[in-house]
Amino acid sequence: MTQPTEYTQVFDNNSGGGQFGRTTSDKIAFYGSTPLAQPTISSAVSTTSTISTAGAWGFSTQAEINQIVAAVSTMAYQLKQLGLVA
Repeated sequence: MTQPTEYTQVFDNNSGGGQFGRTTSDKIAFYGSTPLAQPTISSAVSTTSTISTAGAWGFSTQAEINQIVAAVSTMAYQLKQLGLVA
């Protein structure tokens, strides 16, 4: 596939693919933001709990809802910090 001349290829189309950063401490950024090391989510949502249909909105406790809200908020913040979303 021919690319317009004003674009630079980041990867060389080999079968192994490409990556940004070799380790979690390597810093990367997008769209002119400040480079950061790989973010982590400290308040992980439990992957072993089953969602109950008995509670409000399908959650059995308010704590389950709070965990999900915290995780999504953290991910949104980190995507903004990396420059992937505005």
